Formats: sequence, C-alpha cells, structure tokens
Amino acid sequence: MRSALPYIEKDEKELVLLIADGDEIAFKQLYRRLLPYLAGTGIKLLRSEEVVAEVIQETLIRLWLHREKLRNVQYPRAWIFKIFSNECFRYLKQNGLQHIPLETLTDTDLNSIINNSEHAFSMRETQGIIHDAVRSLSPRQRDIYRLSREQGLKIPEIAAQLGLTSKYVKKTLIVALRAVRRKLVEAGKSLSH
Repeated sequence: MRSALPYIEKDEKELVLLIADGDEIAFKQLYRRLLPYLAGTGIKLLRSEEVVAEVIQETLIRLWLHREKLRNVQYPRAWIFKIFSNECFRYLKQNGLQHIPLETLTDTDLNSIINNSEHAFSMRETQGIIHDAVRSLSPRQRDIYRLSREQGLKIPEIAAQLGLTSKYVKKTLIVALRAVRRKLVEAGKSLSH
C-alpha cells in the first residue's frame, strides 16, 4: 500500500501506521530517519561499524516481520530502539563480548550496559508475573485477554471471532485486566508506565 502524500510531511507515528499496512516507502523513510541514532548507539556498544550494520539489518528484519504490532505502539522510536538494543545484547551474548575490549569502555558505557541489563531482567520478571496472572484467569478471560493484548484485536473483532457480544467481551476484558494489574501490584511492580 502506498500513500499519496509526501513522506517528508509525515511524523513517526504516521510512518509506523503506514508500515503496519506494509508500506515499504514509509519503512525506508523511517529507516533513514532513525539510522543516525541507531548507528551512534550501536558503535558505542559494539565498537565495529561492520557489526553495527549487521545488527541494524537484523533489527530492520525483526521490525518488518512484526510490523503489524506497530498499530498499538505509542512510542515507535522507543519500541524500535528496544528491538535494536535487544539485538545488540543478543549479538554481544552470542559472541562473548569479544568485540568490546572492556578496558576501552567508559563509565557511561558500563552504566548503560548495566542499566539495560537490569531493565531487561525487570522486563522478563514482569512478563513472568503477567504470564502467571493470565494462566490463572478463567479460560474465557484468558482467550479474550490474549486476543486483545497478544494479537492486538479490537473488542468487536474478538466478539466476532468468539461468537460473543461486544459488551460481554468488554466486561470480561476489564475483569481480566484488573486481575493482571492486581498481580503486578502484589508483586511490587509499578503501573506508571
């Protein structure tokens, strides 16, 4: 799908909505816009232009493969940077940090690596709590929650797929979300994000 308007006039949210619909021109525009930021961050962590190019390519592949999720992303740049940083750390883990001589890392670089590692651990921990909370829902609540939150379906789409009324789906989703939030609060996880 192509847009008739010039891409220069579009902001990142407009671009990602076009990308979610499979618009390759919007994808190239967003790539050109974010490349300096990705490359700058990547070179600090990976210390190799060749490796950075490889990691950026892997990031773009993942972004394109999961582009339908972009419709529900509030902060596209942060979401893409998350994919990119995950790819950087995946590369470093697979290669035993061999491309970064530790003595060349500054305190800022080390703090960034530590903060990103702590953030990744916290995210995994939170995802585990959510997973357990969803498992404890009733089968109907679990189905509706997953269709909404994991597949990104809207209430009318869920209702049609499950043969239920939209009103029932909405009420059931609210109950499921409250149960998940309650588990997060009990585990001491902040809901401010």
